Amino acid sequence: MTLRRGRWGPFLACTGYPECKTTRKIEVNGDTVEIHREVVLDEKCPHCGKNLARKKGRYGEYIGCTAYPECRYTKQQEVGVDCPKCGKPIVARRSRRGRDFYGCSGYPSCDFVSWKKPVSTPCPACGASYRLESVTKRHGRRLICDNKQCGHVESAPEQEQEDSVAVS
Repeated sequence: MTLRRGRWGPFLACTGYPECKTTRKIEVNGDTVEIHREVVLDEKCPHCGKNLARKKGRYGEYIGCTAYPECRYTKQQEVGVDCPKCGKPIVARRSRRGRDFYGCSGYPSCDFVSWKKPVSTPCPACGASYRLESVTKRHGRRLICDNKQCGHVESAPEQEQEDSVAVS
């Protein structure tokens, strides 16, 4: 293996190219070099039955099948809230322009979408099963009821941002 420079930074590549096209992603942090390895999970792929793995791609970490490129299954990141229209899980997605949004996993039969992250805490005013999380510089972190008649807004304590799994 030898160190090469590519479109998305340095990587390790086999010296036997073009017969061997093996590559490994690396991250350079100052003087240290870390080789990124896939973490194989116990969960099975619903398409081919092989194990799923936590991988790293252009848009961050994601969970995909270990049989890539034969099987191109990627698991969508669930938010933990069910869709208010159809009851299927809400998942994180990425728009064409790279902005994150949240939509029903039952798309296209269900068209629920939101730019704000749904949170599974119920509304104290109207009893709705979920609220939307809004984070701004002016107001900080707030939980807003999605019910148009209620409109309850509550300040919430700041919490650590979780590393989200990108969706391909």
